Amino acid sequence: MITCLFLNTVVELFLSVLGEVENLLLEHPDHVAFSNDTVSVEYQYYSGGNVTAEHVSILLLDASTSEIIGRKQLPANQSQGMVVFECFHFKSAGDFLFRMVSPSDNSSAAQWSRSSMSTLHVEWPVFHIDLNRSSEVLGSSLQVGLFTNEQLCAMNKTVISLDVIFTSTLYEFRRVSSDETLGIRTSKEIPLSRSQWVEFDCPPVSEEIYITVLLKSLKTHSIIASIGPVDLLHKFGYRLVVVAEDTCKTLVQVFVISPPCTSISGKIVVYKEALKHSSQRTTWLYENILHPGDNRTEFNCSLFDVGKNKYCFDLLNFSNRSYFPARVKECMLIQRNMGLY
Repeated sequence: MITCLFLNTVVELFLSVLGEVENLLLEHPDHVAFSNDTVSVEYQYYSGGNVTAEHVSILLLDASTSEIIGRKQLPANQSQGMVVFECFHFKSAGDFLFRMVSPSDNSSAAQWSRSSMSTLHVEWPVFHIDLNRSSEVLGSSLQVGLFTNEQLCAMNKTVISLDVIFTSTLYEFRRVSSDETLGIRTSKEIPLSRSQWVEFDCPPVSEEIYITVLLKSLKTHSIIASIGPVDLLHKFGYRLVVVAEDTCKTLVQVFVISPPCTSISGKIVVYKEALKHSSQRTTWLYENILHPGDNRTEFNCSLFDVGKNKYCFDLLNFSNRSYFPARVKECMLIQRNMGLY
């Protein structure tokens, strides 16, 4: 006990000789923007023989702009301890400084020692972006998914946006993301969430379309995450859905499920599936032309033989795209009875 009191007396005498002594230490030197983790700062403050911290504050500053992000008043008559900065202070990536200041500081001439300030490095959280169809038949909108494993902070205002860029030509990502004149652009401010789908309307329909998605900070306009340019045709492809009555009496309907925000110029042909090992050449029974914007066509039941037979419907594209599925095909058994048209 006597030894401890002696050491404290020695320390106080030593500090009184040194004058003002300030020391800051971060519990963790790294942080993730938008996360719900707080940032703890340990401090020590001695001013001559006076150990009071009255009117002394710790400032949080953006290192790149010197903007004051936050301020914490130190408890009076407490020369050392810890202050906590809440998660909502950290809305962007970069370096942040913690500095101890008092009313006696001449901020314009203050010479900050390394011990009186500490640096925190903040990184963006990892977000994953996905694309999905909104409506399989109409294809007039597209869903963009945004996901993260990070536990997120409850912010009092919107801090991020999703930017969607549609282009009819494949450009490099750097050019699409930086050249505001390229493509058709839509931006939506969105809430912070670990999992969400955001719907975007499609631009005027095109046979060839690419999409780039940017997740951006509203504060710094920095790109947090991105995908693209994505070829929607390559990602989603085409599908046929054949709808027929149990017994074909009037019509067989064929729907084209196109990639979202795209259309097709082509035709759908129907033919009777040949028997296995048959040398007989397949001949088309009928073909229907699809114009841009069409997503369905019909075939009269009179085309089909009486009885129960297997028929196939093929989608043939008129586009000159370098990539198009070799064959989009759907087959089904069609029952037709005698005397039905």
